[in-house]
Amino acid sequence: RDTSGAEHYCTLYAFAESPHEPGVLWAGSDDGLVHLSRDGGQSWRDVTPSDLPTWAFIRTVEPSPHDPAALYLAATRYKLDDNTPYLFKTADYGETWQAITGAGGDLAIPPDDFVRVIRADPACPGVLYVGTETGLYVSLDDGATWRRWRSNFPVTPVYDLKVEGTDLVIATHGRSFWILDDLTPLHREATGDGGAPAELYVPRRAWRLLPGVLDFISATDGKDYSIGLGKPATFVATRDESGQVRREFLDAGEAAPVGVIVYYRLPESPAACGTDGGPASPTPSGTSVSGDDSQPSISLSFHDAGGARIREFSPKPPGHDALSDEEKALDPGPWMPVRDGVNRFVWNLRYPGALRLRGNKTGEEADRGPLVLPGTYEVRLRIGDRTLGESFEVVNDPRSPASMDDLREQLDCLLAIRDKVSDVYAGVRRIRDTRADLERWCERLSRHRGHEAALQTGEALREALAPIESALILPGEQTDPVGLHHRVRLNAALASVMGVVDSADARPTVQARALAEEYMARIDAELDRLKVLLDRDLRAFNDLVSKADLPPVEAP
Repeated sequence: RDTSGAEHYCTLYAFAESPHEPGVLWAGSDDGLVHLSRDGGQSWRDVTPSDLPTWAFIRTVEPSPHDPAALYLAATRYKLDDNTPYLFKTADYGETWQAITGAGGDLAIPPDDFVRVIRADPACPGVLYVGTETGLYVSLDDGATWRRWRSNFPVTPVYDLKVEGTDLVIATHGRSFWILDDLTPLHREATGDGGAPAELYVPRRAWRLLPGVLDFISATDGKDYSIGLGKPATFVATRDESGQVRREFLDAGEAAPVGVIVYYRLPESPAACGTDGGPASPTPSGTSVSGDDSQPSISLSFHDAGGARIREFSPKPPGHDALSDEEKALDPGPWMPVRDGVNRFVWNLRYPGALRLRGNKTGEEADRGPLVLPGTYEVRLRIGDRTLGESFEVVNDPRSPASMDDLREQLDCLLAIRDKVSDVYAGVRRIRDTRADLERWCERLSRHRGHEAALQTGEALREALAPIESALILPGEQTDPVGLHHRVRLNAALASVMGVVDSADARPTVQARALAEEYMARIDAELDRLKVLLDRDLRAFNDLVSKADLPPVEAP
């Protein structure tokens, strides 16, 4: 017949071979027929479901990855003005079929949302995924019930699905590819292990990757684009509930989160987790150990193979949103979400950054700590007196030529720089707190006669503290550090070396080490000067104040 036109009918559209038995072949046509061959195509048997209306379009034949005799089938008749979803399952090589569109109501696929594809999860029996004209549906009980997958997935036709590892890859019509990053929570719920009041799911292996161009963009609010500055696409940046930056791309796809993705389930109330002081037994999700009363009542922490804590996260502090921008900058997060049910948190595999200083906008390279080394780590979920733990692996970028010794030297260098920048900010805090106290005492001394010696000592000490602060950090209000025309202070100079050392998977160069050591030596010299002033001059001032016999402060 003539096949030169655009339309062809009475042809095979869906074809699949059994993953269990070579030669077992399933075929579906666009005119509503399903055939089975069990001898490599030598002979065929019509096994079309009797309840499937004529002239249906067989869109998918999906052999079960768990049962040699089972197959799932998806068909459509929308070209005949029939939008009914047609889903069937056989468990006996097509002898009998069962409709699996759901139990009705909210637990079924709507009667007017026709389906194009059905896939079975190869890792978890009973988990099915269906793509319809308007979206995605998931079943955890082999098609007995269905739930629509919402989240941030748009209303769009889904043409094909593929489970790759523990990811679900979704091909849509007109809305690009989508990837559901981790199916582990679905697997746990489907296998019946989701009944514990609190659970910590096993994290997947995480890749240790150097940051890309977008990771260096500090904008966290609003629309951003600039091809000339290396930003390849237009995006709208916001902070999510955990304080992490989320970028919604308007003209490009979005990569998976960088770091380890941790899922955990929380109960409706802390008492359900054994936080009322009673014993808490272990759950299948991990180990349960005694807690530490000095820790937050709920926290998420990450530890190295030796058990040393690298980073700890807690819920967002009450009233944080009402703080000023300077106060928020001192604790920008991220924080762990604590909603009832399943929560997700992404750790970027980095150590904590340097100590933060109020109002400081220089030396930002030290705000972000260095990446951890490849290896085995543990995440711990602490709820009251109970701790759940799970291990996970961090694997380095396979394109990286660096050895473990190279990365270890790099980490040691970066941590040393970070700690020295923290020493700078701790010293500046002491300077500013001391100067504020001196101003109050000097103002009070000036209101009374006979205390000139104490007043002069206090004023001299205030003046001596100023050049130390100016050497360590840019003093004053920093509203626009990019446009400032001032010499670089020691904090920013040393932090810039951190950015250089952290720019590639490689051991620090001789030049970078030498420059860092020079800056750290100059910082130590300034901090030593500060120590002398506080140990000697401040003590002298305090002695004079204690002998001043000032009158008590009276209420107005």
